[in-house]
Amino acid sequence: MSAEATHAPAVPEEEGGWYRWYVLGLLVVIYTINFIDRQIITILAPYLKEDLGLTDAQIGLLYGTAFAMFYALFGIPLARLADGWSRVKTLSLGLTFWSVMTTLSGFAVNFAQLGLARLGVGIGEASGSPAAISLLGDYFPKRIRGTVLAIYTTGIYAGMGLSLIIGGYVLDLWPGWFGLAGWQAAFIIVGLPGIALGLIVLVTVREPVRGALDGNPHPGDAHPFRNVLTEAAMMFPPWTFSTLRKLGGSAAALRRNIYALVGMFALCLAIYALIEALLPADQRAVIGTLAGFEITSNLVQWLAIAIGGYAAFSWIQSIRLRDRVTFELTLGGQSYRLMAMCGGVLGIFTYGTSAFVYVYGNRYLGMEPTDGFLLGLIAVIGGTLGTFLGGWLGDMAKLRNPAGRVYLLLVAITGFGITLFLQYMTQSKAVFFALHFVSLMLLTTWVPIMVATAQDLVIPRLRGAGFAVQTLCSTFTGLGLGPYVIGVISDITGDLRFAILTILIAMPLLLVLLWRLARSLPEGEASVVERARAAGETIGD
Repeated sequence: MSAEATHAPAVPEEEGGWYRWYVLGLLVVIYTINFIDRQIITILAPYLKEDLGLTDAQIGLLYGTAFAMFYALFGIPLARLADGWSRVKTLSLGLTFWSVMTTLSGFAVNFAQLGLARLGVGIGEASGSPAAISLLGDYFPKRIRGTVLAIYTTGIYAGMGLSLIIGGYVLDLWPGWFGLAGWQAAFIIVGLPGIALGLIVLVTVREPVRGALDGNPHPGDAHPFRNVLTEAAMMFPPWTFSTLRKLGGSAAALRRNIYALVGMFALCLAIYALIEALLPADQRAVIGTLAGFEITSNLVQWLAIAIGGYAAFSWIQSIRLRDRVTFELTLGGQSYRLMAMCGGVLGIFTYGTSAFVYVYGNRYLGMEPTDGFLLGLIAVIGGTLGTFLGGWLGDMAKLRNPAGRVYLLLVAITGFGITLFLQYMTQSKAVFFALHFVSLMLLTTWVPIMVATAQDLVIPRLRGAGFAVQTLCSTFTGLGLGPYVIGVISDITGDLRFAILTILIAMPLLLVLLWRLARSLPEGEASVVERARAAGETIGD
């Protein structure tokens, strides 16, 4: 038995009172910093475009794909680390690393350097939420987890709001000290506090026993780092092929993997070629040459998507062979699979609109950096309110109907689609702000609902993995595609308004997926209980 299980009580008496709320509060602060660091580009975008000569598509790539691919893919092995090793240490190290990389972003002098720093931010932040979600699952019982996760996820919109407020004020007031532009100072100012916070986590947060509140204490993995390396190696050739053989994969499984590799790259290169043909010459954004071949940001985008898509397929294939329980309770189950697909489309709406809200306001409505305060306030209040209502009302709806949370989300997302259309059709800045508040409040109900649903569809020892697989789908699809697609459509058409509104094409698909999820959810949750019983585990209240 590990030291964790030997020395750490399930939830000590003091942790059942004020201490667990302290831990929740600290995790909310960390999640807020997480989103400040990733979202700060939103308000800095016009000034990055001017100083570094970037296109809208490059802004989308920096905001989305450069961050998303590494965040989503590293989230899988780092979630395994959180499920098997100390979640406190995992969170502390990740927080310190991503804060350092955010700080280094302030010293970038070109697109490539800023892109590399964003990759580092994505890797570091990938460790944060799996560890935090897993900790919260062992500090709070199931009956209030929807509310607890809603409180936790308010950090998303507090971070989004504060990134706009802090970034706006720094851009407006920074006097040019040390030869730094305002956008450079903003990166440094928001990056440094996380380094100190990493130490606070390590010193003050205690590691509870996994699964104890659900009546099934679990000591973690005996070899967590070996498992992490296994997860990472499974994603990329040639290790993918050798790992498949070691796992007993058939010749047909190996062929499917090769077909996936060739097919994913062929599809993405075809999309790349189509976009290159459509882009005006002055929007091609050449970032280098290799053997006389021009490397554009468009090529980087679609190569990244191809690599990420293949890596995700390979990982899912390996899980199917070596961990049937994890596979069957995540993407092998209909309800979880539908939930993950919904998260991907919802991510496109969330990240696509948030990436360009200030760029749009600056370009079409004459917004200045000081308007970042009001945009930020809307994000904090509207996003926090929507997130809390999603968790609180979702918990109450679930008491009445097993799929109550999803039915609530169906109503909210329908309202969001209508409001978003009106928001980007108005010519009034005041009306834009008001509609932005309503649309954000309605949209943000999805986060606690989807997180709580994902947790309900896995057994306690797989909470970190359950969150990571959900995040892989919502982040890689939503963040990897949403901002870039909007940006490149804007570059092609010269119309950012049109580009933003094109995402509404996905609304009918989302509503159908949500309806199917609601219909399948009761059976999906029942299968989790059966799986837990078969494995000798219990599900708490």
